[in-house]
Amino acid sequence: MRHVESHKRKYAEEEFYCLKRRCFAQEGNSLNCFCFVAIKKEDKNVRRTVLNSIVGTLDLSIRQFMQGETFPGEIKKVSAVFASQEPFNTHKYAYIANVCVAKFARRQGIASNMLYLATDAAMMAGVTQLFVHVNADNNPAQDLYKKTGFKVVEAASFPLRKDQRILMAMEL
Repeated sequence: MRHVESHKRKYAEEEFYCLKRRCFAQEGNSLNCFCFVAIKKEDKNVRRTVLNSIVGTLDLSIRQFMQGETFPGEIKKVSAVFASQEPFNTHKYAYIANVCVAKFARRQGIASNMLYLATDAAMMAGVTQLFVHVNADNNPAQDLYKKTGFKVVEAASFPLRKDQRILMAMEL
């Protein structure tokens, strides 16, 4: 049991530092970052701990397309002659990462509600596109994203590999 708690603490610390880097724009094209946390409602006399209270998390970042990109992660070489001279904030988009709901809390609308909240935050940030990558073999997640308005980006789909991710997008 002690090993499990140590592993949880180490994982939580890694996630914290990763989120901290994103929030302070130390990750390339990230302009702003939000972390949504869903907690379960406890009875008044129950002792609360962070690990026992959190039932879901979602990271949302507002990003800038890199030179020549039309979707996140697209690798395209652009000639300096044709490089865009547009202002820095012209091509902003929102990106969802690390959607996670505790097993005991799934199928209760927690992920959907966090996605709707993230969509509202993205619109308030002034972006018109919201993206998410999902594992090709994760059908429940794909169904969730489709239910909330995402569509598969065909241009970003490549022949499937074992660990293939699918890019999905929503116009806001």
